[in-house]
Amino acid sequence: MEVKNWDVKEQFLFPASFGVPKDIRTVAVTPQFEQQETEESIQIVGIYHITCHVEFEEGEHAHHATSEITEIEDLDVQGEVGYFEYAVPMSIDIPKEKIRAGSSPTLNVQHVNAKTTEHAAIEIAWSVNCEFEGPNEEAVEIEIEIEKKIELEPISEEKDVKEKNTEDTKENENTAREESELQFILDLADGYSKVSYPSNYVSVKQKTDEE
Repeated sequence: MEVKNWDVKEQFLFPASFGVPKDIRTVAVTPQFEQQETEESIQIVGIYHITCHVEFEEGEHAHHATSEITEIEDLDVQGEVGYFEYAVPMSIDIPKEKIRAGSSPTLNVQHVNAKTTEHAAIEIAWSVNCEFEGPNEEAVEIEIEIEKKIELEPISEEKDVKEKNTEDTKENENTAREESELQFILDLADGYSKVSYPSNYVSVKQKTDEE
């Protein structure tokens, strides 16, 4: 994921009839945009919508308007607090070779700050965070998948150990059974060796045949 950050700052000056800005009660900056596509880039076009409540106090000040300061002529005043809205243009280009095909960038505003200045103006600043998928995101996902497969290998090794243990157990059982059968045969041999026959039976029978 590619992340781009940059800062935006705007200064606002008010008519002397409102007095001098004393405090910023509330301030918000909301991005409003749409995405466009050209042959070479993805474009984000829109505005930063500013809403602000400013508290004024009596005082005089000389205007020091410059090209960097925006003059606000109309405020909705409730007592000592004036409210205004303003739209700062937004235009962002992302080259197509920098962004993954078919993906869409996201954009949000962070760290909104506001303060009064020594020139009886106010300054509003914020950070912009833009995220989009780079062209190599797919390759990164493949590498992560390979790592997961490697991590699973110890599980198969454990299975092999269990299978080997099972085979060893069966082999031991077969060996024990064979020794038991051999002992049974030896016992039978001992049993048959105890049977006795008369020694004179054969000689008597042979003598009779010769006659």
